[in-house]
Amino acid sequence: MKTRLLSIALSMTMLCMVTNAQSGLQLTEILYDIPSGADPNGDGTRQPAGDEFVELYNSSNATIDLTGYVIIEREGVVVFTFPVNTLLGAKKFAVVFGNAITPTWGTSFPAGTLKFSHYTGTTDQGFGPATTPTGSVKTNLASNGDRIMIVNPLLADTVAEVAYGYDVTLVTPVKLRWSKGTYIAGAKSVKGDTLQGQIRQSIHLQTSTGKWGRHKDIAKDTTVNYSIGFLPDVATAVEQDAPVVPNSIVLKQNYPNPFNPSTTITFEIAGVQNVTLKVYDIAGKEVAKLLDKRLGGGVYFTNFDAKNLPSGSYVYTLKVGNHEVSKVMSLVK
Repeated sequence: MKTRLLSIALSMTMLCMVTNAQSGLQLTEILYDIPSGADPNGDGTRQPAGDEFVELYNSSNATIDLTGYVIIEREGVVVFTFPVNTLLGAKKFAVVFGNAITPTWGTSFPAGTLKFSHYTGTTDQGFGPATTPTGSVKTNLASNGDRIMIVNPLLADTVAEVAYGYDVTLVTPVKLRWSKGTYIAGAKSVKGDTLQGQIRQSIHLQTSTGKWGRHKDIAKDTTVNYSIGFLPDVATAVEQDAPVVPNSIVLKQNYPNPFNPSTTITFEIAGVQNVTLKVYDIAGKEVAKLLDKRLGGGVYFTNFDAKNLPSGSYVYTLKVGNHEVSKVMSLVK
């Protein structure tokens, strides 16, 4: 009898862990209006609609059962439903692309990342189709005004909502449908930067501020436009009153690592400094100069493309004024 009661108690405990964990589910990144050359799902082909993605993160310490959860876009259309027995582990990501072509896409994601496709055909289908108020058919996440909602239909509960941009062609401009949702942009409607027009970038939740920001500004830097499977500390401010300025020199580990053929290097500096960032092979020979200029205090991203280099270990060195810091990365082809 005691054994049976213990078993029931354990079952109830596990049920509570999965149920209560929903509060830890976060919408952490949205990539839309894919830039030229980008291939975030890793299938070897750039697809402006199909390569778009929505990323979720389980910030809790318990598994979340996503069975039946839906992703809803601007027109109120369900563009994806998570299948039965979709269990998102603690501190793990789930990524849903507009579509995928080959079974090898997403191989560079962190271990435990759940990968899904809205449309599994070979065309650039994207998140859709959905009929807009003006009668047009929309298959992607609009660059100038859209909405993403994550809803648990079993509880009729909205878990997360992000509305971005302002579409002047809509009969009714994009608005939040959930009182706790986040509206991060709009023509002259919020403080700071806006996300109007062809911005070609991802927007993501920043761990350091708890607010949403741009992953990059494509007009200034064409090397980085998404960050699947990790939570950036700081991004270009969108809903942030003041930029975060570091008070030290920080060189972060490149991501992904190991990599093939490109990887992203992030660093932070304080104040105006002369900055160089170079890459050396294991014998100490310089193989690339990624940066050599005077920069103001802030957080910077840069890309290292090693497609013409052989597999092996490489050292990247950041020199800021008279100070240097280095880290090792691995190229595996």
